[in-house]
Parts: sequence; structure tokens; C-alpha cells
Amino acid sequence: MAIEEVCRIFQEYLRESIPHRLIAISKMEVVGQQWVEELYMPSIKTVTERDIEQHTFYPNQRRDEVIRNIVKGTVKYAVLSHRWCREGEVTLQEMTSGGTKLGKSSSRHKLANFCQRAAEYGCGFAWADTCCIDRSTPSPEELDKAVPRMFRWYRNAHVCIVHLAESLTLDDFLRDSWFLQIWTLQELLAPVRVKFYGRTWSPIHNIRVDNDKADQRLLAALSAGTGIPVQDMRCYWAGTERVREKLMWASRRTSRQVEDGAYSLLALFDVHMHVEYGIGDEAFGRLMEILLLRSQECDILAWAGIASTKYAFLPPSAQGYSVEYLDGIYNPTHDHYRLRGDQGMVIIDGRLRVKLLMVELHEATLGDEITFSQDGYRACALLQKGLPSHITINHVSIVSNNNMPWRPSKLALGVVDYGWTSDDEKGLMEKGRTHFCLVFGADDTQTSWQKLMTDKVVTIKTEDGIRQRLETINI
Repeated sequence: MAIEEVCRIFQEYLRESIPHRLIAISKMEVVGQQWVEELYMPSIKTVTERDIEQHTFYPNQRRDEVIRNIVKGTVKYAVLSHRWCREGEVTLQEMTSGGTKLGKSSSRHKLANFCQRAAEYGCGFAWADTCCIDRSTPSPEELDKAVPRMFRWYRNAHVCIVHLAESLTLDDFLRDSWFLQIWTLQELLAPVRVKFYGRTWSPIHNIRVDNDKADQRLLAALSAGTGIPVQDMRCYWAGTERVREKLMWASRRTSRQVEDGAYSLLALFDVHMHVEYGIGDEAFGRLMEILLLRSQECDILAWAGIASTKYAFLPPSAQGYSVEYLDGIYNPTHDHYRLRGDQGMVIIDGRLRVKLLMVELHEATLGDEITFSQDGYRACALLQKGLPSHITINHVSIVSNNNMPWRPSKLALGVVDYGWTSDDEKGLMEKGRTHFCLVFGADDTQTSWQKLMTDKVVTIKTEDGIRQRLETINI
């Protein structure tokens, strides 16, 4: 007699943990979950208490976890990670119209090779984003449901097959444009088992290993090329910790649509927000609002370059967290301290309210204009002669819009990652320690500070410890 609990967990697993559509490899057709359930339910009904006992590998292992592992080993599917062909991909409509015309030759060839490799891994099913998601309508409803689940789909896959269309060997694979796409970041981190195939569908490295995440040499190359630690590559857990470090990984990558720079990161942080296109960099701003309030990690404010059009305290994309904006003396990955800065930051009407340790310059000292990398903007070096004698900062420039020229008459530095003291109203700049700060400007007509854009993350150091009252700033 079938165990009711096993059948229930099987149905929940299909509904919550795997894609809603899959390619049935045996007939190269897209099928729904009902089809998958009818195929496997007879096998699921044969699971016995002895099977559950034999799959229990350590004392006190949860029974539902054991059953889910049995189910996962029964319903095997592979996922494809790739770059879309310029000439177009096989669509869901083509797959469901009888399969007589499946896109262009290169996309048909890619899909066929992917399904062949999936079958070699013992998978009866395969999933590809091009033909298993309905993209025929402008409504984002299906994407709204799929995007938050994609990380889970990749994590539960038996194998993720990566096709590098521009590479052949381990010597050139890191130059493949696959590593420059923002969506492929979660496709690299989420799966437990990954196999890289080159342009001709031969393994990039070590044909005897079925999981490239178990290959030390390849992992070391991946880590060096992406900036992602080996441990995260092996076993990444989604969450709102180490936000800035993860954004630095994403800063190396781009997306075709501006909004995808945010939506592609949702699953990495295990957060959900409505998928909406046509809102530009506001999508990234919405994501960052969630991350900043949930994590309260002050180094999220350690970015540089052009500010968002809506949020002055945030960049418009993950590119603002590029390693190029950091001086070698400051590394947020190493200098990250949870118990630093304002742990009560709030966002009110699109503005950040934060407590900072303010260091006002004796005089506003900006140098001559210098070249800035982005058209429509200019930069002026921030000179150090207005600083107190015991304080130094790195060499940075103030960035401004050509259409809105403004030279403030007053400047101040707002230290963000100050240390805590016994007095909640005071912060501490430690002697000899490198902190990071924001630059603010004002003129004689203004009563509040305005955050200025900089070409690098601004770092500050003092020869003497500074303990002083914090100021609440609205950015």
C-alpha cells in the first residue's frame, strides 16, 4: 500500500521545487507537471518504509527530508545555462506546435545537444529558459512567478549543463561572454553539479569528472576569473548577508534590459519583488531598499560613480560596486564588520536617514577639472588641504553633471563604518584604521548637506582616535 506521506511530499515537490514545464527528452516535447506526476506516481507508490530507512544516513535526520531526497533522485532533470543565439531561439510555441519548425538551425542544434547530454546523465527531462517559459505575451505574470523560483530550479536539478559557445578549452573559457551575463551568475552558483561544454559540445576540462565543481583546478580558475570564493562556488546559500561582496561579483556582468540587473539577483539574496519592465534603474533601487533594510550592513553604501536617478544614496546598478572603485588599502570583503555604523538606517519617501560621524573640512578645496569616463559628467579632484592635519583620505574626485554645474562652498566627510561606543549618540574612528566615508557639499543658501558623487570609494584614516557625537543625515 502506498505511503500517503510520500505521495504528498512528491506532489509538493513537483508544485514548489521544479519547473512548471519540462522537455520530455524521449519525445522532445514540452510537458506540464500533471504529465510528470502521472509518469512517476506509480514508482512513488512503491516506496516502502524500508526504502526510507535505507536512505536515512545520519541519526535524527528528518523524515520529510529523507523522503524529499528519494523524490529528487526519482525525478531527474537537467537545466541549460547558455547565451541566447542572435538569430533567435526555439520558443515554447514552436515546441508545442508539433515540432515541425523549431527556430533557426543553431538553436535547434543547441537544444538537441543539450538534451543528449542530459540523457547521458540519466535525466528523463530537461529545462531551458528559451522554450519552457512563455514569452509570447508582454505580460510579465509568468516571469513574475518564474524569476523567484529559478534559483530553486537550478539547485534541485540533477545537473546544470553550461554551453560556452565561444570556447574550446580551459585555457580560453574564462574569456567566453557567458561570464559577462548577469543571469548566468545564479546559474553558476545555484546548481550542486555543473558541467561545462565548449563550442563543439565537448567537455571543457576533464571528461572523467561528471561535476566540474569537484575539480580543484577548474574551481581555482573560476574563482580567479569571477572573484567568487571557491567555497561559495561549491556551496552557495542565498541570503542577505555579505551584500556588498555579492554585488561586487555581479558588477562584472551586464544585462540586455536595465531591469534585469535587479531581477537576476533576487534569488541570490532570497528576496522577492514584483517583476516590472519599463522602470529602468528604479528596479535596482527597489531591490537595494530591501537589502539595505534587511541586512543593515553599512558597507552597502561603499559605492562610487554615477548615482541612481531616484535614489541619491545608491548607484543605478551593481556596476557601482566594481572592484575598480576600491583602493587597495580598503577591501570590504576583509574589512567587513557587522557591528559597525548605524544599525537603524531607514528609508523614508525615497531618502535614507542614517547617522554618520561628520568631519567638516576647513575650506572647500576642489582642484581643476579632469576627464571622467562617462559622457555628460565631469570630475574635479578633492584636495586634502582643507582636512584636519591628523586626517588623510585617498585620492578621489568629485563627479558632477555637466547640465547641473555646482561647486559647493562647504564640504564634509561622513564616516559610515564608525565603531560603536558606550554612548549610543557617539561614534568612534579608530586610530590607524581605514574607514570609508561619503562626501557632502553645501553652499551658503543651504541648511542641509547634499551627497556628492565620487569616482572612487572614499577612505579616511586618522592618526588619533576620534570619538564624537553622530549627526542624522537625510540623503
